[in-house]
Amino acid sequence: MIHGLPNDAEDMAFAYRGLDWTDGCIAVTNEEMDEIWQLVANGTPIRILP
Repeated sequence: MIHGLPNDAEDMAFAYRGLDWTDGCIAVTNEEMDEIWQLVANGTPIRILP
């Protein structure tokens, strides 16, 4: 999955910057997630390559 910060990050969002804190997912900021939702149509396949 691609997702924003954990719901409980709140004031600690800065501590996640540059870290992959997920368990195999693509981590982005909440602002980046908002931008992705605006630019990519629902149901669009996303291919992630190493």
